[in-house]
Amino acid sequence: MLINFIKPHLHLGEKKGFALMVVIVVMLLASLLASQLIFKVKTELLISQNIETRVIGNYLAEAGVNMATFRVLGQKPIDLPDFADEDEWLHFFEGFLYEFFLPTGRVSYYAVNESGKIDLNKSPQRLIELFLEYQLGAEKKAEIDIILDSLQDWRDPDDLHRLNGAESEFYEALDPPYIARNERIEDVSEFFLINGTEVLSGQFDAMDIFSVYNTGGKINFNSLTPAMLNFVTNNNSEMIVAYREAKKEFNGRLTSALAAEILGEERFGELLPFMTFTSGTNKYFFIVGSGQPGLKENESLDAETPQKAPRSQNSILIQKNGTNYTFLSWQERYI
Repeated sequence: MLINFIKPHLHLGEKKGFALMVVIVVMLLASLLASQLIFKVKTELLISQNIETRVIGNYLAEAGVNMATFRVLGQKPIDLPDFADEDEWLHFFEGFLYEFFLPTGRVSYYAVNESGKIDLNKSPQRLIELFLEYQLGAEKKAEIDIILDSLQDWRDPDDLHRLNGAESEFYEALDPPYIARNERIEDVSEFFLINGTEVLSGQFDAMDIFSVYNTGGKINFNSLTPAMLNFVTNNNSEMIVAYREAKKEFNGRLTSALAAEILGEERFGELLPFMTFTSGTNKYFFIVGSGQPGLKENESLDAETPQKAPRSQNSILIQKNGTNYTFLSWQERYI
């Protein structure tokens, strides 16, 4: 009788243990599903916040492009924004980095004439060589010679390559294959298709340095992009500051005498054969607008934090026709 009494109770205990295991497994599954749901919701929130930041940044960058375009055309908005001083607005310096703040973040912009860049079709080979020496170092003569010869082969109409150059036969063996243009370069982005330029990939944006609209070939000292200013001054911070201060002091017009004072005798003598100091009649302008969402006015242009903050950048190339203009290119980047 005692044995019969104990067995049912043991059987019931086993059932309770099994039920407990089922409950534990169900709770674990529920916790896992809940954690996955929370993770998914957080991910979706981060994605939506990132999209919102990029959209805001793009609109801020576009605002910079519009402001610069007004200044290039010698106009001002019908209602000048409160943050813009009317007297200051009338003094627009090509290549000078302007900024203003909106409730959503910081806007910065600059505009330069294409005469301030190196023309891939018309500029002297020695000027291009100086730029390559600046980027790679003068000791990298072999790499520089490859780029210089390949650039000429890219433009000339024949299929005979120079000593260090390359023609279509070379490019057709690449993966993916392509052919040399064998005529005038039409887009500065072609530069990075040319044999040897892979060592420069990622070091600069072609639109900041090169042009196909500077038919005079020389670079206009009064209209330099920040990247071109770095090249001309050999990335000398004191020269860069002196250049910017002189632009403001002399209303944006610098003479050869001022250039010599800013650059020093050696650098000025090296670049003088390739420089001009008047804008001439070049109708092509390069405009860059940048937007950095969330930055406040007390964070200055030179502060470390804003420079590290992600930003949207819109770069456009326009042809000015009196008070009108024509878009030639538009590039958007998130940096």
